[in-house]
Amino acid sequence: MPLFYFHLRTPDGLVPDDTGLDLVGIEAAYLDACRSIPAMAAELLQRRVDPSRHAFEITDRGGQVLMEIPFTEIAGANPAPARPAGADWRAAQAGQQRTADLTASIQETERALLATLRETRALLDRARKVSDRGCGLVQA
Repeated sequence: MPLFYFHLRTPDGLVPDDTGLDLVGIEAAYLDACRSIPAMAAELLQRRVDPSRHAFEITDRGGQVLMEIPFTEIAGANPAPARPAGADWRAAQAGQQRTADLTASIQETERALLATLRETRALLDRARKVSDRGCGLVQA
């Protein structure tokens, strides 16, 4: 079986494949590269790296470039996340609504706590003034 190397072309240069794969032919090499592009593009996006500027260069044992496969050929120029179907979509919407409700509840609780804190500080300030007057510290 022929040996194929899958070098990764990036904006910073070429990341060589030193191992290669034994495959039955160039078609199998093409399909192998195509299967790996979506996962690699997703990893790049998670790291905030543009996958559209990446490509595989498939070479033979002698280093001859047999094929170049831009990630955009498989992942598209601007891959959009797929919308979940059916029940998954409804579950996602329900989860978003629960999150929005919890956020509103937390914000309401925070406002109430801040109001209680302001009231407590005012009461402590008044108590200190009354206490200071009782000890003769504050002159009228």
